[in-house]
Amino acid sequence: MKIHILTFNKPGRPSPVIKTDLDLLKKAAEKQGHEIEIIHAPDCQLKFHKTTEVLIKNKKPEINVLINRPNFLREHIEFRVSLIKQFSLSNIPMLNKYKGVIRAKNKMRTMQILAKKNIPIPKTYFVRSAEHLEEIAKDIGKFPVIIKTIAGSHGNGVSLVESERGLKSIVELLVDGGNPAPLMIQKYVKESKGKDIRGFILGKRILGAMERIATKKGEFRSNFHLGGRVGVAELSRKEKDIAFAATEACGLDIAGVDILRTNKGPVVLEVNANPGLEGITEATGRDIAGEIIKYAVQKAKRYIRKKENNK
Repeated sequence: MKIHILTFNKPGRPSPVIKTDLDLLKKAAEKQGHEIEIIHAPDCQLKFHKTTEVLIKNKKPEINVLINRPNFLREHIEFRVSLIKQFSLSNIPMLNKYKGVIRAKNKMRTMQILAKKNIPIPKTYFVRSAEHLEEIAKDIGKFPVIIKTIAGSHGNGVSLVESERGLKSIVELLVDGGNPAPLMIQKYVKESKGKDIRGFILGKRILGAMERIATKKGEFRSNFHLGGRVGVAELSRKEKDIAFAATEACGLDIAGVDILRTNKGPVVLEVNANPGLEGITEATGRDIAGEIIKYAVQKAKRYIRKKENNK
């Protein structure tokens, strides 16, 4: 069976992280007797007439299932999310559909959904100006605090701010300086000590969990691709419950749910719609890419049967 993967890198110029993930998926597919075909977003055209279609190099593709790897931030976001939506409108079965990607890629939207579903999260604010920062900082608690851009991945766009003066300077520079996007200010969980837990969810299963530990001196971000060390982790019942709840709330098939262990219990830090495969594979020793391929094939078979029954 041919399995398609949608990526937003330019052909021949994947980032090292994306290349590693694609290589793992290709090897897993070949091992199971399947073929991978990569769809590069710049090769796609959106057609509107009597129906909605996606053309690849101006030709209509035959796709049984699409694994969506939404590796994009703010740049060109309108076309990229519209492309995902177009595949959905074309009734192509996808792993991580439009709605789930949008919810997870926008940190503000993620926090809105998690809070509405009563899923525990750190105390968080989003601001569009430097006004009222003193009151906000007092409500969050003691410094330092975490400041994040609304979109980011692999630890990019995240800073630890040690003082109210520093917080005011950063907000004035980034927001009052003309950046149209709000900034996220979040409570720093001191007891986490540069550690977090990522649960890797596929469908209705947790494939594994890893503890990520910041190893560089002065580094609080534990991301694997920033040099963080990973090891297998065991999730408590409550941690499993909130990981599933966060994934379901965002509407994702594949998710990396980042959890912090606080003195008052676990909280969800982030829900990732494009979790990297290398770190979780190394930590757990499981063939994570192989499980994704199996899941995609099952979804494709259901789609093929449905098409045949409707003939």
